[in-house]
Amino acid sequence: MRREMADIALNSIQMRNFSLLLILLLSTYFYSSGQSLKSFNNGSLKLYYEEYGKGPALYILSGGPGEAPEHPYRQIVDSLKSFYTCILIHQRGSGKSRNIPINQTTISIDNYTQDIELLRAQRGDKKITLLGISWGGLLAMNYAAFHPASVSNLILVCSAPPSYTVWNVLYDNQYARRSKTELDSMDILQKVFSTKTEKELDSLKISDPSCKEVVAYKEFIALHVRAMYYDRSKISKKNNDDLFYSFNFQPIPIIDKEVIETKWDITNELKQLKTPALIVYGRQDDQGESTFYLQKESLRFSETHVIEKCGHEILEEQPVEFFSILMDYVKRAKN
Repeated sequence: MRREMADIALNSIQMRNFSLLLILLLSTYFYSSGQSLKSFNNGSLKLYYEEYGKGPALYILSGGPGEAPEHPYRQIVDSLKSFYTCILIHQRGSGKSRNIPINQTTISIDNYTQDIELLRAQRGDKKITLLGISWGGLLAMNYAAFHPASVSNLILVCSAPPSYTVWNVLYDNQYARRSKTELDSMDILQKVFSTKTEKELDSLKISDPSCKEVVAYKEFIALHVRAMYYDRSKISKKNNDDLFYSFNFQPIPIIDKEVIETKWDITNELKQLKTPALIVYGRQDDQGESTFYLQKESLRFSETHVIEKCGHEILEEQPVEFFSILMDYVKRAKN
C-alpha cells in the first residue's frame, strides 16, 4: 500500500511538472496577446518598452547589456501578467532600442539607471518590482540602491555582482570552465575577428554573414556560451543563432571598463535597504558562487534559492524548478 501511494504521489508530481513545462513551452508561441509597444525619450534617445497584464508594475530587465528581451523573457511575462503589469524594457542598445550610438557617453550604469527612473516617472508608477537576469540583476540592484523609495521588491536571477571586487573572480571562473582545446580555439578565432571593431562586426552580421570575421566571431561566441551551461546537451544551434544575431555585444566592453576603472561598488548602499529580495542562481553558474554570496550579504532582507545541476542559463536548463520558485515567491509577496 505504501509503495502504491508513493507511486501515485510520484506520478502526481511528474504530471504537475509536465503540465508546467507544457505551459512554458506554449507561452513561447502565444505570448503576443495583449502586447503593447510603447516608447519614451531620454534626451535625444528614443527608447522602447512593452506592456502586458494588470496590477502593480513589474519591470523586467534583460541581460547583457545588449540582450534583446525575447525568449525566455516572454515566458516570464506570461507567468506573471496576471499578478502584475509587466513592463518589458528594451534597454538602450538592445531590441527595439538597439539603433542608438554606442560609446562611453551613451553607455554607462548611470544612464541605464536613469532610463528606468524616467520611465517610472512618465508612467506614474509610485513603486515598482524589478526582475533582472544577469546584467539585468546588476541594473536592478543599482536602481534600488539609489532610488530605494521607488522599489517594493527585487527578483535577481543569476545576477551579475554588485561590486568590482569580484569582477575579476567572475572572469577567472569562466576561464577555468573551458578546456585547453576550447581556449586555444578561442584565441585563434579572436585573432581573426579582432581586426574589426564591435560596431563593424555588428553591421557585418547583417550585411555579410558569411565573411570570415563574422564566421569566426560566431564560433567564438558559441564556445563562450558552452561554459554557461551545466548540461551542454541542452545547447541548441537555434539558441546560439538567436543569441548571436539578436544580441548587441557592443555595450559589454564599455560597462566592463567602467566597473573596473571606477571601482564600482554599491554594497554599502544595498546594506541600507529594507527591500525584500529573491536571489536565484544555478550551483554551476560560471560566475562563481562568491558573486551570489556577496548579493546575499548585501541584501539583508533577501532569500536565496540554489538550483542544482544548473549553470548561468537557468531558464534553459531548469525552467520547471525556476518557475516553481518564482511563482511561490510572487504569491507570498502579493499576500
